[in-house]
Amino acid sequence: MVDEDVNIFDQKDVEYAVATRVRWNEDLVLIPGVKGSSLDPSSQDGLTTKVGIDATKELGAAAKKYERIVKNALDSA
Repeated sequence: MVDEDVNIFDQKDVEYAVATRVRWNEDLVLIPGVKGSSLDPSSQDGLTTKVGIDATKELGAAAKKYERIVKNALDSA
């Protein structure tokens, strides 16, 4: 899951959100015992574990620290 400022169709944008917004001890959800792909050799009786990642900004005033700084290419000229 990502915020509205992340383009889900842009791999670099999603990677940025995961790298800068995920607190792995709090933002990871494991869902064991759900139906998986029949092609997954690690499944047991067709069941596997799914994972969810919360790559959203913190709420409230803390969200400000996640604002992106966009550097203009002309600034370095």
